[in-house]
Amino acid sequence: MRDMVMDDKIYVAVTGRDLENKSSLVWAIQNSGGREFCIVYVQKLRLCRKEKERAHKIVDKYLNICRQMQVSAETIYIEIDSVEEGILQLISNRGVKKLVMGAAADRHYSMRMRDLQSKKAIYIRREAPATCHIWFTCKGYLICSRRRDDLYLECASSNSLSQSKITKGTESFPSSSMVKDDDRIQVSDAIKRAKQSENVYISELKCKKETENALRTTKEELEKMIRKLQYKYTLSMEAVRRLKQEQEELKIELKEVSKLSSNRKNHGPPQYFICPITQDVMEDPHVAADGFTYEGEAISSWFEREHETSPMTNKSLPHTSLVPNLALRSAIQEWLQASSS
Repeated sequence: MRDMVMDDKIYVAVTGRDLENKSSLVWAIQNSGGREFCIVYVQKLRLCRKEKERAHKIVDKYLNICRQMQVSAETIYIEIDSVEEGILQLISNRGVKKLVMGAAADRHYSMRMRDLQSKKAIYIRREAPATCHIWFTCKGYLICSRRRDDLYLECASSNSLSQSKITKGTESFPSSSMVKDDDRIQVSDAIKRAKQSENVYISELKCKKETENALRTTKEELEKMIRKLQYKYTLSMEAVRRLKQEQEELKIELKEVSKLSSNRKNHGPPQYFICPITQDVMEDPHVAADGFTYEGEAISSWFEREHETSPMTNKSLPHTSLVPNLALRSAIQEWLQASSS
């Protein structure tokens, strides 16, 4: 292989899963400080025409992101059966100094992720030339990086930085500027994760408070409904009690009426046969909520004229429901038959 001039561009390796690799490109632009980028798309050999067209469309999306973020970018297509071998060949042939690639698919990301999950990423970290500084990201966060010149590995952690060093040949140490840059990036990622956790906590706390308020409101409404139902039930039971009492009184009076049946022609109707509204003998007596009995048609007309009070006491009625007074109607009919005979 001929000697290559070292390239200062920042290379970003992408695959067909454009949605997963988009976060790696955005991270590289925001955190590397570079202005020139190279998008590396690795695809398998012997792809059909439609698959190649799809690959070009995916790369065009990446280029559009670079234009929107105001950085220049070029593209490289690599056709090879092995993705990792294709990237290693690119590093060697172009003398790549800086490379950004995925540590794992975005769907595998978690806040506890501290090391590489992809077999391809693990292979490239182990086999890539020592001159290449590689950042491994996932879902917009730096997972770990392999610094150039000494294969220094730093895993991202919000509390501590675990370091391991593999040297080839003579012993060497990372430059202070590289250490500061990676420390800055890792601190920034740790802050992002802390803010993400804080936002999740605030959202859950807000949802909990809203649920508690809704439950409290529902409980108060249910208690009001129960109190109203209890009040209506008490009134209904009182009306039933009065009706039963009146029926008992009617039975006693009917016995007295039967004794005086021979003299009914010479006497007027009993007072309780008279409707308080029409002052006539009732044909269809009904009991109202005030406990008094009225002609059904007369009391219904009273309510239809938007009266909500008792015709006898002039007090407000709890309801306008009517109950047929069957015992009184039987007594009136018996009296009428006796009077006509």
